[in-house]
Amino acid sequence: MPVARRRARRGGPVDRTAAGALVDPAGRSRHSPGGLVTSPLSFDLDRTYPVPPDRVWAAWTRADLLERWVLPDPEWRLSQCEVDAHQGGGYRLRFGPRPAGDEYTETATFTVFQPVEKLVLDTLTEGEGMKERSRATVLFRPVAGGTRLELTVEAVEGIDTLDHLRTGWQWCLEGIAAQVSA
Repeated sequence: MPVARRRARRGGPVDRTAAGALVDPAGRSRHSPGGLVTSPLSFDLDRTYPVPPDRVWAAWTRADLLERWVLPDPEWRLSQCEVDAHQGGGYRLRFGPRPAGDEYTETATFTVFQPVEKLVLDTLTEGEGMKERSRATVLFRPVAGGTRLELTVEAVEGIDTLDHLRTGWQWCLEGIAAQVSA
């Protein structure tokens, strides 16, 4: 997901044409044999939230909640947020520095959508000469007193370093903490 931090508003249907290019119709990666993305550029993050898994899941799959955590930087603006929450659905975000907030577009496809258990998102982020593809796997694990979110992010295309990607995801996990605690 994040190249930068973002805010959102509700929107309509999501155009997932670009993000869908990561997988074939059977859901296998177009980038390696057997459907697995093999990339030395990957990282894992996890965070435990003091709320049930359904609340953390909703933060990922409802536009009105996504907008509260996806762009915590006040210098940036999210000008579009659309979520289509089902297998094969996804989200579309437009964001960037204020005032316009529209220099970047991120489109994601939910290639795996197992409610309150697992999301796999294939994302395409474009803008200002950048074109990056990544895959994020998000697991929602019930634990005593809350939910453990386990995130694995793999760089697929156009990403030379994970620094900005990791930083963006860390911001988002912090943003989720603030959103679900509100």
